[in-house]
Amino acid sequence: MKRFKLICDDFGVPETSVRVIATEATRDAINADEFVNAVYGSTGWKVEILGQEDETRVGIYGVVSSFNTVRGLYLDVAGGSTQLSWVISSHGEVKQSSKPVSLPYGAGTLLRRMRTDDNRALFYEIKEAYKDAIEKIGIPQEMIDDAKKEGGFDLWTRGGGLRGMGHLLLYQSEGYPIQTIINGYACTYEEFSSMSDYLFLKQKIPGSSKEHKIFKVSDRRALQLPAVGLFMSAVFEAIPQIKAVHFSEGGVREGSLYSLLPKEIRAQDPLLIASRPYAPLLTEKYLYLLRTSIPQEDIPEIVNERIAPALCNLAFVHASYPKELQPTAALHVATRGIIAGCHGLSHRARALIGIALCSRWGGNIPESEEKYSQELEQVVLREGDKAEALRIVWWTKYIGTIMYVICGVHPGGNIRDNVFDFHVSKRSEVETSLKELIIDDANTTKVKEESTRKNRGYEVVVRISKDDLKTSASVRSRIITLQKKVRKLSRGSVERVKIGVQFYEE
Repeated sequence: MKRFKLICDDFGVPETSVRVIATEATRDAINADEFVNAVYGSTGWKVEILGQEDETRVGIYGVVSSFNTVRGLYLDVAGGSTQLSWVISSHGEVKQSSKPVSLPYGAGTLLRRMRTDDNRALFYEIKEAYKDAIEKIGIPQEMIDDAKKEGGFDLWTRGGGLRGMGHLLLYQSEGYPIQTIINGYACTYEEFSSMSDYLFLKQKIPGSSKEHKIFKVSDRRALQLPAVGLFMSAVFEAIPQIKAVHFSEGGVREGSLYSLLPKEIRAQDPLLIASRPYAPLLTEKYLYLLRTSIPQEDIPEIVNERIAPALCNLAFVHASYPKELQPTAALHVATRGIIAGCHGLSHRARALIGIALCSRWGGNIPESEEKYSQELEQVVLREGDKAEALRIVWWTKYIGTIMYVICGVHPGGNIRDNVFDFHVSKRSEVETSLKELIIDDANTTKVKEESTRKNRGYEVVVRISKDDLKTSASVRSRIITLQKKVRKLSRGSVERVKIGVQFYEE
């Protein structure tokens, strides 16, 4: 604590801005008063010891701070105890159970009991305790109804025991592209449950050895993982069906700060705030033009409301990079790049903005990076409904490819009016004998008559000045690339977009 006080002095932190909070370990310690007095005597800081319900409430705020939105059950596995609740966060408002339940089944406590108690009896003890606990927390009926429709609840977790499980799952997931960031990682119920059962039954960690340690899992934490496996195996038999497990690094420290923020700030999207400092002056014009190429009523919400604005914010971050490096650096922007340190991003959001920004720079990457890109796609596909996830990936690539054209026409971040725009129509609305300008690979143009065919999705027409089109080889090249890439995207996909071109004389 003395060293931390020196650090605060170095950073010019005023005494009034320091708040010292103690949780369960101090609250239950036999020498708690002596410890608190020693801290005050050496630093002059008073220690605020949180009660159990306050600790759970602030811990939930910590998890909420780690994501854009949170909705589901909440579980914290600390060293001595566990906390169960439910949480709904949206637009800066946080709702949670008024009767959270704390039970003495922390990872350290359970490990000690497993050495002396019958593990089978301990399993059923936990199971029965959580059957009662799930009734006590009073899950809202609307959440229960939604879970029935969606195949189960999302489980939002915190605490060292569960983070250790998350790192173990990452260690076991060969080819998973985001290994160093546990916050925002999610896995399926089946993955988590299988690992829990293995740890409980085998009483050992699969694939681990002295030579191959698990990243960010200490020897002490590794010893506790079988206890966490027993605990979670029992809990899963007591609580409602879980569909996905989400891991958070946010705790009481983050939660206490987050709870002090005004609702308007809590409502802000972390992805948009993290990318905003890099936005071009006229980013709103870029976003407006991009959205003229999108069927607003049919694009996934995450793409339209989160990825598209962030893409426009970051569109020129890599403009000074060598051409060969731009798409590769863009692909890693949220995993190793300039917004990788943003707190509050899920792995899915990190993957999507990387995929979009890589496409914005043309997507020409070496084979090793292509493999990495495919692994990022798998991060998206592993969560939720597979068909919807495929649509999200498709539209993410699409908006990135559109931005490749937009930023080619307006490469300086200073977008000009009336140079070109897009017009979107459903294929069923396209008139018979549509005269469409096609730009072929030989850089020539031709007009062809095309009869209306069976609805393939959407017709997106690039409308551009004839003079600009004929005099700008770069624009011509990018539109050819756009047509090729969107044709390739549409091949074998339920999402079908056809790119046409119309030009006019000024």
